[in-house]
Amino acid sequence: MADGKHGDGDANLSEQALRLRLYLESLQLLMLEPQFKLLRDLLCGYAELGGGRIEVKLDDEERELFTPALQRELLVLLGLLGALAPGHEDRADHVVADLGDGEWVKGAMSLVPPEVASDPTRLSQLRDRFDAVEGRRAGDRATVEGIAEVSGMAGTEEN
Repeated sequence: MADGKHGDGDANLSEQALRLRLYLESLQLLMLEPQFKLLRDLLCGYAELGGGRIEVKLDDEERELFTPALQRELLVLLGLLGALAPGHEDRADHVVADLGDGEWVKGAMSLVPPEVASDPTRLSQLRDRFDAVEGRRAGDRATVEGIAEVSGMAGTEEN
């Protein structure tokens, strides 16, 4: 039985699924077909992998389609998708926040709760965390590339 605090899980899931479906349908009407296809493919790939952090290689045409506006919509959709998980329904109400540039991260944005989006200090701390992680990744890539070069393996893979 549903109570005022927790509600009926099945009804809430249906509400969240409907919200996701309607948002996707509206995007399909508003976006150019190639952009919507890229967005749908990215969302499906994310869902198939079970979420988390993923890296996607985009060809030149896809990179051109992957505008900041498309990235914002992807973040919104990831929030709506995350809201389907029991106990995470609040993710549907998260907003996209521009975090700005760091040393390693440029044009960073993230899906955050509204109270975080309105707090410049917390947004700056979030950007700094993203920037530190990306700095470590860049260092790791340089190390791996250096090892490949020394071992004679460099240049065997096409970019």
